[in-house]
Amino acid sequence: MKVKTATFNGRKYKIDLCEEPLDGYCDQYKLSESQRTLCIWTPLDKRNGLITAIHEALHASDWHASEETVDRISNDMGRFLWRLGYRRVK
Repeated sequence: MKVKTATFNGRKYKIDLCEEPLDGYCDQYKLSESQRTLCIWTPLDKRNGLITAIHEALHASDWHASEETVDRISNDMGRFLWRLGYRRVK
């Protein structure tokens, strides 16, 4: 994977492809830049992987947004971008 870090709302995150029992997660409470991680487990070449990446990026951008809001927005955006042809390039 080419992307090693990303900054959301002024906070830098390490980007990782993890093997976890979740689709993905984002550290909310890590204050140290070296400890903050946004992890995506779902394969990024699938539509659900795109949706998961958007979902976790939204969490990193705004921790005050409810899970319901983040879920709705990430699903809407993911489906839209998928229909436009956005795919992971290996």
